[in-house]
Amino acid sequence: MNPPPETRESGCEMMRRIAQELRGSIEAAEAHVRELSSRIAELESQPDPENELEIRALVQAREVVEKRIEEERASLSTLEDVISENC
Repeated sequence: MNPPPETRESGCEMMRRIAQELRGSIEAAEAHVRELSSRIAELESQPDPENELEIRALVQAREVVEKRIEEERASLSTLEDVISENC
């Protein structure tokens, strides 16, 4: 009897897949930051004091997403270094 064909990905393939997923996540998060920034600018252009609370919430949300982007970029950079050294 022959064993079933190997369908598991290698370590290098897995790291490349994860790197690609990180790139996609970063791109999506950057798009979200652009949307948040656009909405903030739109609200700031309206002289309505009621918008202040929403603006602050959106600025805080944008900061959280920007922090995640920064962390994902650092992870991606590390992963790309490991891939280039080992694959």
